[in-house]
Amino acid sequence: MGASTIVVARADLSIPGAVDAGSVSEPCGYTIEANFFAILRQHNPDVIVLDLTEPTDTGVAAIVKIRGQSVVPIVVVCRADDVQLREYRLAGAAECMQAPIDIMQLNATVQKIIQLSMAAGASRSEPQQTQPALFAGLTLEPSYNRLRGGDGASVKLTTSENRVLIHFVNNPRRLCTREDLAEMLYGPHRPNSDRAVDVIVTRLRKKIASLGGGPAQGVIKTEFRRGYMFIADVEFIAPIAMDSPGPLLTARSA
Repeated sequence: MGASTIVVARADLSIPGAVDAGSVSEPCGYTIEANFFAILRQHNPDVIVLDLTEPTDTGVAAIVKIRGQSVVPIVVVCRADDVQLREYRLAGAAECMQAPIDIMQLNATVQKIIQLSMAAGASRSEPQQTQPALFAGLTLEPSYNRLRGGDGASVKLTTSENRVLIHFVNNPRRLCTREDLAEMLYGPHRPNSDRAVDVIVTRLRKKIASLGGGPAQGVIKTEFRRGYMFIADVEFIAPIAMDSPGPLLTARSA
């Protein structure tokens, strides 16, 4: 196996050795969180190691923030007396290791995760839909991670919410199991609990309801113990030439 890229971060998403926020003037627009995600985009790491060994109550929030914008596997390193291991896994951590840990043990865990991710390769389902999709009076704009209402109001979707909604609009009135959604989001080394998927769907429902009101509230139906079903009619806005004088054409999904 070739060289691996690992990003180590603290609970506040600061990265040891990175520029201190206090040394950068405010006009630069720098924040610790923005810097963290900029580094993820720049280096495309194989694994994120989240160091929660210092006393903190923000570990779960940090995992949720990462999961909102990235599908890179997260390994949590926490204290031996940390009682939130279950919560970390529910929030989306792939592995939790309690200190003190042997560096060889950590390396073996990281390499196992990387191997599983590489093995998934092309088998991992990546939503490729870029055309806007219309449903229940709302417009999904996948390229902008945005959901727009008929009155022009809009909400920003996290990367995970955007991916799930793309999957739904491409599979209307079909059962989408939690296992399928987790595989699509995280690959084979997904969180041990389906709760991570449920949290994303719950947030997505709230955003849809905030824009669409009554007609949009029930578009994501829970199938007891199985998963979810998107029950709205979907139309995709077909691409047109920039100089075309005609209206947009739509194609109804199957």
